[in-house]
Amino acid sequence: MNIDRTIDNFFKLVKIDSPTGEEERIKAFIADWFTNCGLAIKEDLYGNLYVRISGKKDTEPVFFCAHMDTVEPGRNIKPKINGQYIVSGGPTILGADNKATIACIFEAVLILREKKLDHRPLEIIFTRSEEIGNYGAVNFDYSLLKSKKGFCFDSSNPVGTIVTASPHYERFDLSLIGRAAHASRHSEAINALLILKDLLGTIKIGKLDEDTIFNVGVVNGGKVRNTIPGEITVKGEIRSLSQKKLSANKFFFEENIKKVIKQYKARYEIKFVKENPGYNFAGSRTTRYIDEVKKKITEAGLQAKTVVTWGVSDANIFNNRGLFCLNMGDGSEFSHSENERMKITEMENLVKLMLVLVSG
Repeated sequence: MNIDRTIDNFFKLVKIDSPTGEEERIKAFIADWFTNCGLAIKEDLYGNLYVRISGKKDTEPVFFCAHMDTVEPGRNIKPKINGQYIVSGGPTILGADNKATIACIFEAVLILREKKLDHRPLEIIFTRSEEIGNYGAVNFDYSLLKSKKGFCFDSSNPVGTIVTASPHYERFDLSLIGRAAHASRHSEAINALLILKDLLGTIKIGKLDEDTIFNVGVVNGGKVRNTIPGEITVKGEIRSLSQKKLSANKFFFEENIKKVIKQYKARYEIKFVKENPGYNFAGSRTTRYIDEVKKKITEAGLQAKTVVTWGVSDANIFNNRGLFCLNMGDGSEFSHSENERMKITEMENLVKLMLVLVSG
């Protein structure tokens, strides 16, 4: 492979600002790149990109997926090489999540064509708006896709890592509604802050069990310092590797809200939104295929390992659609932070793995 070419493409990609919702420039760059390679690229109604590269007849097609958007702070990124790593040269993320994968897909495609390697039919999907809820994958035009199996490379783990389980994920917005009054007139108020205090005393925050996490991330309330707050808003989430446990904890949470609200003669409003379905391949019929992928990883000269993650990716959506998609380690480190970095040898490893996975 040509690592200098891969790094050059990666630098070009991360220098294009593409925070979620602003993917037009990166989308145009990717489309132009494939067009210049003589490959047809399609855009669906949501703005996702799709490429199909013909391969050996009578072989099962496979798809690769990467997302085009990045988190903030992700504008005016200045990548630089620091020893064995590529890092950000300023107070921003690097954008290796997920542009290192895009650069490695470019390199794998170039190698397939330059060396005229035999390979399975390859479909490539570039999604929008992954970082805020995998909306690109949710709204992808699945009529384009022929493959039943595929890979996302979107886990901040060493190349060769297979994510075998990812949680079901629901977020909630809760309003605890009492009655505001001047700080000197307690008898006229229903203090929403006290409602929240008592509610938090009935629930556990953090890791509930080996499969489930409950988190409160944002609390807002009050308008001025001399007023008893009449309303508190709470934003949080429940993640679980078990849909049954998620549903049970969701029910338990709302029952406790009702009890506390009744004591204060207040009211509440809550909205749950299912952000992502989960999946768990442990001990399932997919074990045989995962073993085959492990052999491919070994064939690429890498160490195979499996992990369970609390994060979600486009793979969650693809699996919920009836496809079989493995999320794989992309080699990036410290994603979603200004310390994000990408080891250059991991880019080489990722290209090697992609070539093995698409081989006939």
